[in-house]
Amino acid sequence: MPEKRSISITERTEFGSRSARRLRRSGSVPAVVYGRGGDEINVTVSEKEFMDTVGYSTSTGIISLEMGRTSPITAIVKDIQWDMLTDRPVHIDFLRVSADQVVSIPVHLHLENIPVGVRMGGVLEHALHEIYIKVRARDIPSTIEVDVANMDIGSTLHLRDIILPEGMSLDMDDELVVASVVAPSVAKAAASEEAEAGEGETLPAGAEGTPGKQEEETSEPEED
Repeated sequence: MPEKRSISITERTEFGSRSARRLRRSGSVPAVVYGRGGDEINVTVSEKEFMDTVGYSTSTGIISLEMGRTSPITAIVKDIQWDMLTDRPVHIDFLRVSADQVVSIPVHLHLENIPVGVRMGGVLEHALHEIYIKVRARDIPSTIEVDVANMDIGSTLHLRDIILPEGMSLDMDDELVVASVVAPSVAKAAASEEAEAGEGETLPAGAEGTPGKQEEETSEPEED
């Protein structure tokens, strides 16, 4: 069973974009707690504590949200919104759960070992890095490990080929390609086509050296 972690939260009393920006400048992140028939609570969390505890993944298992003298809230991280320029969290969704509640959640997919086809000169193309699974909240894994050692040149791994641990089921299209091993010539041809497509792009007349419109705000969602 994954380790249960805890994070301190504070109820939020000010709202709006300006308030959210002030919070972020002070090292806090706006967040919301909802689900299981309870009231929606607007809160803040320390950015440092959140990143130290959760990091960049939502598949962290159950988290105990500590808020003053009230009883801890059992929850999972449902969604994280990121600033595309700074790679920092700008808003977090926490979903109340019970330990036995089945949830749908994205989990990182890690490919283990070197495919035999790569040892023969092929190239491994990893197409899918995250998959959605249904699992009890208390059993959420940090990653799903997939052994690709037996993949030869020309082999393709689909989601349907992956055997999930007991108690977990796939919650997305099982026909999606996870990875494939291609011959070096195929990989080089694909790379050349991408390079040629990039070189073929031209700017409209008079556009060169003209700066694009500067957005006043970057990657920060509007707050209620």
